[in-house]
Amino acid sequence: MENKTPNHSIECSVKQCEYHCQNENYCTLNTVKIATHEANPTVCQCVDCESFVKKSNCSGGNCH
Repeated sequence: MENKTPNHSIECSVKQCEYHCQNENYCTLNTVKIATHEANPTVCQCVDCESFVKKSNCSGGNCH
């Protein structure tokens, strides 16, 4: 398993993402792209992390 360095400026709890820091709830990217799929976002569910890449070793929500 590769050693990933957490970016303590970007918190993340999405363990299914390739850029999630394995044992800490941080992203390993230097920057992330945030966008919306709504014309007028009003709640957090309207906002997406467009830097997300699904881990290749995730199956049914279980990631190794």
